This record gives sequence, C-alpha cells and structure tokens, in this order.
Amino acid sequence: MRTNLFTRLLVSYLLVTLITLLAVGVAMSRFYTNYYFEAKEKQLLTHGRQLATRVAPFLHEETTGGAGSFLRTFTLTRSGPARILTLADLEEASGGRHGHARLDPADRASLLRGQVVVRRERNPVLDQNAITVGVPVEYRGRVTGAVLLFTPLADVNASLSAVHRLIDYAAAIAVVLAAVASFLLSRSIARPLAQMNRLTMEMARGDYSRQLPVASRDEVGQLAENFNKLAVALEETVTALKQEKSKLENILDNMGEGVLAVDRDGRVILGNPASVRTLGAGAAVLTEPLTGLFGAVLATGTRRSAEFSPDDGKTFLLAKVAPLEGRDGQTFGAVGVLEDITELRQLENLRRDFVANVSHELRTPLTSIQGFIEAMQDGMLEEGPGRVEHLGLMHRETLRLNRLIHDLLDLAVLERGQTGWEINLVDVADLFSRVLVKLGLQIREAGLRVQQAVPADLPPVLGNEDRIEQVLINLVGNAVRFSRPGGSIELVAARSGPDRIGISVRDNGPGIPAEELPHIWERFHRVEKSRSRSLGGTGLGLAIVKHIVEAHGGTVAVQSELGLGSTFSFTLPAAGED
Repeated sequence: MRTNLFTRLLVSYLLVTLITLLAVGVAMSRFYTNYYFEAKEKQLLTHGRQLATRVAPFLHEETTGGAGSFLRTFTLTRSGPARILTLADLEEASGGRHGHARLDPADRASLLRGQVVVRRERNPVLDQNAITVGVPVEYRGRVTGAVLLFTPLADVNASLSAVHRLIDYAAAIAVVLAAVASFLLSRSIARPLAQMNRLTMEMARGDYSRQLPVASRDEVGQLAENFNKLAVALEETVTALKQEKSKLENILDNMGEGVLAVDRDGRVILGNPASVRTLGAGAAVLTEPLTGLFGAVLATGTRRSAEFSPDDGKTFLLAKVAPLEGRDGQTFGAVGVLEDITELRQLENLRRDFVANVSHELRTPLTSIQGFIEAMQDGMLEEGPGRVEHLGLMHRETLRLNRLIHDLLDLAVLERGQTGWEINLVDVADLFSRVLVKLGLQIREAGLRVQQAVPADLPPVLGNEDRIEQVLINLVGNAVRFSRPGGSIELVAARSGPDRIGISVRDNGPGIPAEELPHIWERFHRVEKSRSRSLGGTGLGLAIVKHIVEAHGGTVAVQSELGLGSTFSFTLPAAGED
C-alpha cells in the first residue's frame, strides 16, 4: 500500500518520540528505583551504626553475664523494626535457637569480620519482602554482636509506584505534545512538496502560470522560491521555443520550395505543403529518384543534388539534399530542398525559341534584300519596270524589318515593366474614329464594312492614349488582314462592370482552332505561319496587346469558331464620375 510523505514523516517522528520516551522512562525508572533503594539502605545503615554504638556496652556486659534478654528483644527504630544479636547468636551454626535471626552463613561470616551486610529478600519475621541491613557491633576492636534492621519493600514500592505514575503521566503528555509537533512539522514539510508535485503535473500539461506560496525562509521555502523561478524560466523558454517553432512552421509552410526530411532508415519525418503540392503522394513515401538520392546522402554523409521530372516532362525539379548530423558527428537523417525549375526550363526553352524565331524573322527579309543588292551590283537589274518592282520589294522588306525591331523593343520595355506612361482620359468614340482613319486605306482596299457601337453615356477610360490606340490598331489591323474580302468588322464598347469598360473587335475571318487559342498571346505564335508572314505580320502584335492591357490593369480574351470568325476583347478601367 502506497503511503504519502506526510504519513511517513508523522509516523517516523512519533516512533522516534515513543522510542526515546520509552528509553528515557526505563532509564528514569531504574534510576529512581536504584536511587530510592540506595537511599533507604543508607538510612538503615546510618541508624544501624547509631544503634550498634549504643548497644555495644550492653553486649559486652551480656558476654560477661549481663542482661541478654533485654538485648534480644524486638526494637522499633525510626527506620523500622530491628534485632540485636550477640556474639553467640552469630556463632551458631544454624541459628536454630533464635529462628528470628536466621542469617546466611556468608552474611554471618561477613558480620563476624566486621563487614556490613545488605539484603533484599523475604523476611520471615515480617512475613513479606523487605530490606535487611546488618551492622556489626564492635567493642574495643572486637565484634561482640550485630544489629539487624528491617524495612518492608511495600513502602518502598508504593513510593516507586508514585514516581512511575508521574513518569507515565509526563510521558503521555510528551507523546501528545510530540504528536502535535510532529503533525505540524510533517505538514510544514509535506504540504510544500505536495504543492510542488501538483505544480509539476500542471507544468507537464503545459500550464506554467501557477506559483507556490513561500511560507518560510528555510530550505523548503528556498526550494519553493527556486521552483517558482524555474517555472517562470520554463515558461519563457517554452514560449520562445513555441515562437521559434511557429516561425519555422510558417517559413516551411510559406516556402515556395518543397522541404523533405527523412530519418536514418529513409522514412519521411517532415514534409511542408510545397513538397505535397510538388510530389503529391510521393511526399509521404519517397519514390525514385529521390530514394536513391537520399540513400546516397545517408550512406556517404555528403551533399548531393539532382534534377528530375516526376510527371514525365510536365514539371522539372531540382533536389538538393544534405545530411543531418548530431553532436557526435553521426548522420541521423537527411533534409532535402525541392526547387521547381519548370518555369526556368520554360524560360530557357522560350529564350531558345525566341532567338530562333527572331533569327528566322530577320533572315528572310535580309536574304531578300541581300539578293536584290547583289543583283543590282552585278548589273542584272537595269533601269525599267523590273528594277522599280525590286526596289519596292526591298522597301517593303526594310519596313518589315523596321516593324519587327520596333515591336521587339516595345515588347522588351513592356516585359520589364518600365512603362512610365502618362495616364489621361481617353474617349472611346474618338479612339475608334482615329484608328479607322489610320487604317482606312487598308479597309477600303479589302472592301470591308466597319460597324461601331458606342453608348452615348459611356464614360472615358483611364490610360495612355497612344498605347491604347496601339492596342486597337493591332487588333483592327489583324481583323482587316484575316477577314474575307467584302466582309465586315464590328467595334463594340460597353460597360463590363461598375468601374470597367470592355472593348471588342469582331471579324468574319476563318477563325482560330480551339487548340491554338491558349497560345495566340505568345511571341511569334502564328496560326497560319505562311499566310501570316505573307500578310506582313511579325508574330508579336498580340503579345504586345496583352502586355499593354495588363499594364493598365485590364484583361484580354478571345472567342473564335472555325469558319465564323473571331472576337478579340479587352477591358480598361473607367474614369470616375464627378
């Protein structure tokens, strides 16, 4: 059965007190018993010697024929009854003649030698236990008799019983006082410890706010004070650790790169959300080639990295793995950072495609111009209609190169976000008119009809007038180039929201295949490459349109059906109404 500290302390203190009192009581009882007996014996000896001195002359007379009968009578002294023995009595072998004076032979011999005799035994004269003291009577250096004094032990025992009762009463009072003192002392020690025990349980559950009362300045009080300081220090430490853990979790949760940690056996012990998004189910259990990469790091204890694609070319990841080492230098796990380099690879591919496209776009007009120049240098082009035609072709190719270079420069500026445009109010109806005037010759040559729809209460848009005009020229120009002869173009402006204006350009051209629609805003993308190039397009117009509109905070969209034409639309912020 389990007992608490208070019970053990109380029982221990009471046991020590009882054992101590028992030992002291026994010692005192023996001391008082011996002391009382010794005091009684000394009293008898004193009275015996006094009596022996007084009766010495009479015993001498008796030995010479004096009054022996008187001397043998029973005498009562202050110490109790007494007997006087003559020398003849002492010299009797058995003491049969005077049975009242029986003495042990050894005691008789001691008296004859002049020695005092003290005995505690049953006295036949008193018929009870008594103290017997024998004192020799000497006259002129010779033993002439003896004086025997008796005192009953009942009187001595009665006095000793009173002393024992006093000791018992004192011991009982001492036990009660010791029990109270033990209770208070045990409680003063056990209560703070019990409170500390409860506090430790609360601290184990994460509550560090409780404080122990410091009721004393002794070691227990100092321990309670130190415990309070420990609780405060632990709370500060745990709070700091929680903050650091929260920071680390927030960092890991908001990292764009995936983080994976494994133990010595290669089991995943940590994975942030980015790793789950990147690897899916593979974040919980490593798959190839991550298994081999982490295994090599765990085996060698060195850093390693590798590129791989978990979905067959759709995503590209760069894994950098480092070992986790303890203070003893032993590797107990590994941590890896998974960086998504898909965009980097796409940009690299885009860069290569861009260089290839630019090179291709530049090579065709430059080759034509070079051929015409060489023909002219060789004198193959004489004055006449052929020379004029070739010069016209050279001029068109030069204009095409100029447009391409201007479009590339515009696109580079737009992609860097270095616009710095002046923002003003642009009236949509006036914008439509200016664009149609600039493209009027092309529209008439294509035999196209143009329809406009602009509400009278339509507010102006906010933006750079030249850039918005450039967007509309590109879209209307494409509609003119791809529309069927004799067809129509529609320009429509309307509200698309409380603070947005939507503008759309619709043609009745051949339309765009559905699989091409997501790519038409890319640089150098052409649906019909040969036809687009023959019509003078650079492949950058729609990319420029997209960047200009998005720089104004708007969006672009396209709808198309094969054989029914296409509708290009974009939104711009509307001017507020005063």
